[in-house]
Amino acid sequence: MSDYIHCFACGAKSLNLEGESHKYMLSSPGCWGMFCEIMEKEYSDLRYSRAHQFTVDAYACQHIGAKEDNRAVNSVHIHLSSLYLLFEEGISISEAPKIRDQFSQFYKGKNLLEWLVPPKSLGELTIYNLWDNKNPELHFEIAEKWARSVWECWNHQHHKIAHLVDQIRK
Repeated sequence: MSDYIHCFACGAKSLNLEGESHKYMLSSPGCWGMFCEIMEKEYSDLRYSRAHQFTVDAYACQHIGAKEDNRAVNSVHIHLSSLYLLFEEGISISEAPKIRDQFSQFYKGKNLLEWLVPPKSLGELTIYNLWDNKNPELHFEIAEKWARSVWECWNHQHHKIAHLVDQIRK
C-alpha cells in the first residue's frame, strides 16, 4: 500500500489513511489529517500561528462540499469573502476573523446563498505544501501564496463575493 494518495477534492498529495474527515468540507481522510496537523501547529506555536487565516480560508475553498449542504455553501462564501477582503481590499490578517464572524452571523441559519460553481482547477498549491514544509520561517509565506492562488482560481466568482461583502457592510 502506498503512503500517499491524491485527495479527491483538492488533488493534494495526501496521506493514505483510513478514517473520517470534516462533516461538510469533503476531503480524503489523509488530507483532513494533514490539515489537522497544521492546525495543531498554528494553534500551539507562534512561529506558525500568524498564517492561520490563510490556511483555513484556502483549505475551505479547496474542499467545497456538497451542493445540497447549506453549511458547505455558506462556508465557501464566508472563506472566499475573507480572501476577497485580504487580497482585494487589503485588510490586515488580524482583522479577517472578526469580519468572517460577522459574515457567518449574518447568514447563520438562512438559506440566502446560492451554490457557487467551483473553478475547473483549485490551484497547484494545497495543504500538502504547508504540511511538507519543515521550515517555520517559510510557513507564513507558503500559506499566503496558497491562499492567493486559491483566490485567483475562483476569479469567475469574484464579482459575486464583492457584492456579498458590500451587502453585509450596509
